[in-house]
Amino acid sequence: MHKTAVEPHQAAGSAPTLARRSRAFLLGSTSIHAASVRVATVLLIAAACAFVPHFSEFGNVQALMYALAAVGIGAIGMTLITLSGNLFMLSMGATAAVSTVMFAALIHLGLIVTVVLVVLAGLVAGAIQGAVIAWGRANPIITTIATSSIILGLGVIYTGGLTIIGNGDASWLGQGKVFGWLPTQIIVFAAFVAVASFVLQKTRVGREIRLIGMRAEVARIAGLRMNWALLLCYGYAGAAAALAGSLIASSSTQGNLTYGVDLDFNAIAAVLVGGISIRGGRGQISDAVVGAIFLAVISNILLVSGVSYEYQLVVKGAVVLGAVVFGALLARFRPRGR
Repeated sequence: MHKTAVEPHQAAGSAPTLARRSRAFLLGSTSIHAASVRVATVLLIAAACAFVPHFSEFGNVQALMYALAAVGIGAIGMTLITLSGNLFMLSMGATAAVSTVMFAALIHLGLIVTVVLVVLAGLVAGAIQGAVIAWGRANPIITTIATSSIILGLGVIYTGGLTIIGNGDASWLGQGKVFGWLPTQIIVFAAFVAVASFVLQKTRVGREIRLIGMRAEVARIAGLRMNWALLLCYGYAGAAAALAGSLIASSSTQGNLTYGVDLDFNAIAAVLVGGISIRGGRGQISDAVVGAIFLAVISNILLVSGVSYEYQLVVKGAVVLGAVVFGALLARFRPRGR
């Protein structure tokens, strides 16, 4: 009798409710900033569905997901750089742009081979920058700006400034859908997020990345593998930029040096809006994902509302600036030692 009487109570107490899960997602973050953005994102989507014409239509939701995938992947790569205490990687846009050209030039080899080669090239380019910064003690901002110039210069030499049209089938990645409605690119994005989250949360090098970002000098004295951790961060960010370029190029099987060149700003914007600390060490992969979703929703609202591209840039810049000011104010009033 006691067993049957207690079982319902145990079942009710052991299974997390939908409300608890939602609360954990919205408020269970590392900062007030990140939690605020999560709540704001939910409210923004709800308001858009209620008041913005055509926002909730099936075709527009799919377009939103396509726009999110490439920028979200770039933001994940940028997150590792920021968490390591190196601010930003300013060669991601150049890497993505040249990756679109490389994708179009190699697509005749097959989709899987092409993506692997392009991502591998991005990983190598990122790792080289990481090696220069880690072992050469070079300034990360200057190093990545210089590398951006080199990458774009090589791209211009190869293309002559022209569009490269691929000879192959990239429809599975460019327009493919799972279950008839979910874009393949979102599946790729989710897999990339899962890998980054696992590395950051479950591996030794992930913990080292956070510690290096928080206290670089202490990490050096403690004998942490700082150089190898930075190599991983930059290599992963380079691979992220190359994969983002592949997603962009796959939609039309074409490559051009103007495609994806704004990935730097979009990735940085997602990181800042999401609540990743630019001081390093503090933040989660999910924060950058939410930041990317927030910006994608705003851009989509402006687009379906017929707002011109120039005003879209103004609004996006204002949102990023507001996020920076909000984060600075929270940091100022945060109790010491917390």
